[in-house]
Amino acid sequence: MLEKRKIFLPMVLVFVVINLLALLMGSVFKKWDVDPWVVAGANGLLFLISVYNAIQHLKTMSQSNPHAMIRGVMGSTVLKLFVLGTAAFIYLYHAGENKNVKGIFFSMGLYILYTWLDVRIALKGNPEIKNVSN
Repeated sequence: MLEKRKIFLPMVLVFVVINLLALLMGSVFKKWDVDPWVVAGANGLLFLISVYNAIQHLKTMSQSNPHAMIRGVMGSTVLKLFVLGTAAFIYLYHAGENKNVKGIFFSMGLYILYTWLDVRIALKGNPEIKNVSN
């Protein structure tokens, strides 16, 4: 069970750090024309999807089919892309003139960060893949 907790630790740390930055440095974000609530919302959404994906990665690691992990990683990336894209579309549609495009771009950077974490977790958890960089 301790090993499973180690899988979730990087995601939890990224989630907490990004939210603390959004809340504590809100004035700096606003100087950059980035709405900290958009960033915190996207961070929360990406965190929830990443936790779901990590649970799915744990399930696919126990399968003997080596292609299951590849399908899992690709599926999680596509799932994250569609959910975040849909959320951005809904936000832009309902925000009207108050939309924060720079916040959306910042969220896209968070998408890349969480995708990198997902792939790293999947690769580190698969015992058949050697020499995965830390």
